[in-house]
Amino acid sequence: MDRRCFAQACTGALLAQGLPAWATAMQDYAHVKLVHPDGTPLKAAQVGTQEALVFAYPLKGIPCYLINLGDRRVATQELTSPDDGSYTNPEGVGPASSLVAFVAVCTHQLSYPTPAASYLRYAASGSELGGGPGRIVCCAHGSVYDPAQGGARVTGPTQNPLMPVRLAWDPATDQLTATGTVGQKFFERFFQNFKADLIEQYGPGVYRQEVEGSVVAVPLSAYSKAVPAC
Repeated sequence: MDRRCFAQACTGALLAQGLPAWATAMQDYAHVKLVHPDGTPLKAAQVGTQEALVFAYPLKGIPCYLINLGDRRVATQELTSPDDGSYTNPEGVGPASSLVAFVAVCTHQLSYPTPAASYLRYAASGSELGGGPGRIVCCAHGSVYDPAQGGARVTGPTQNPLMPVRLAWDPATDQLTATGTVGQKFFERFFQNFKADLIEQYGPGVYRQEVEGSVVAVPLSAYSKAVPAC
């Protein structure tokens, strides 16, 4: 089958399943265990509800947030990234299916947490910008996202959701593992915009390296010196 026929066949298969021709699946990356700074496994029961934990995935220069939604449950739905196409956000994991993760880069103008400051945060108890509790707010330009809705936009200048990170939970050990995400083209745009900053923080080429084995997850308040409220 030549490439044109193959593309037509794939498009037909997607339409037959009721999916847009530009649909994309979660991309598999290395399965990486989340750990504490001392290297011990991060257990689902240890993830609090008041603050996001920061970890790198699937590349060393891509910050992510691990969030415990508490009593809220995740609604799966079809969402669309202008960079990477349409996808269905993953379900929550853990004993109460309340743990979710997202790439911590605002899809408006790519604000992200750094050791100096983070204008993007999880406002568990609500905020002036976010309104109701449990929203991810970007104090840089006012975008608001709902992690219980797959990171979908609530309000503000962004028109796009946060990119999801797929998690796995082992009920036997209560351990959490990152297994995949959406956003390969989005990552490249982020890298192009902040190349100099990422080289300064991680070293030349290091920010593009895949995370393997395990990755440290720390509270945002410990990761960033300043976390403005809005």
